[in-house]
Amino acid sequence: MGEQGATRRLSPRRWRILSYLAQHGSASTLDVALVFAVSRLTAHRDLVWLHEAGLVRRERSPEDRTHTWWYGVTAEGTDVLRRALTGSGRPVPLRLGQRSSGVADALLFLPLVEVSRRNPGRCELFQWLATMETSSWLRQHDLARLRADGYGVWLQDGRCLRFLVHVDRGPIGDVVAEHERPVSGLGGLLAGHRRADRLVPVGVVLLIAQDAEREDRLRADLLRRPLRNVLATTTEQLLYRHWPDEQVWQVPGRNGRRRLIEVGS
Repeated sequence: MGEQGATRRLSPRRWRILSYLAQHGSASTLDVALVFAVSRLTAHRDLVWLHEAGLVRRERSPEDRTHTWWYGVTAEGTDVLRRALTGSGRPVPLRLGQRSSGVADALLFLPLVEVSRRNPGRCELFQWLATMETSSWLRQHDLARLRADGYGVWLQDGRCLRFLVHVDRGPIGDVVAEHERPVSGLGGLLAGHRRADRLVPVGVVLLIAQDAEREDRLRADLLRRPLRNVLATTTEQLLYRHWPDEQVWQVPGRNGRRRLIEVGS
């Protein structure tokens, strides 16, 4: 199928899928079905069509027993998107087609989309910005030195919570002494906030620690040196076992874990 002929036959949903892959990195059929609120069969058909048109590539790991295909945009698909955006006078996102999947996407974005789907009218992930767009949003608020993994707006039971997300990448460096592992790299999560001279305009800053020990060290540091913003912590393990809107978040200085909508100021 020729590229020009393929692009003329792109439906609005396939344009959106192509754009999503270009801005969020790779995704599985299930991810696409979830984000675009379609059946897995419909998502599969759209992705296969885009693949056969040469606009997306697919690969799967030989070590993956589920044999899941992961799809990403090709150079041709990126060029098609860039030309379409430029021709319509819209801005071209930075690093279009060159982004890897964000950890915050897997831990928060996709699960909150699923929670929204299961509870229509009660819950909704109203907005989500991936890492690059979050950086742009921070610059607009004169917080250019602050780095974050995502920004979102969560609606639940008539309440609204705006949040910024930081994900703990674990110990920094190839060789880290065992006694240093619980704290190695944690300072970088908060460095931008400690340098900032203003509040981030969100209800809460979410910090996702790699494990429970690192979360405890993070909370202890926050109790010693509180930040301007309200912060809430959790762990990757808790987010793998529970939905992120549930009682998995701790606010330093307060007892017990709270629901996401309850942690804001």
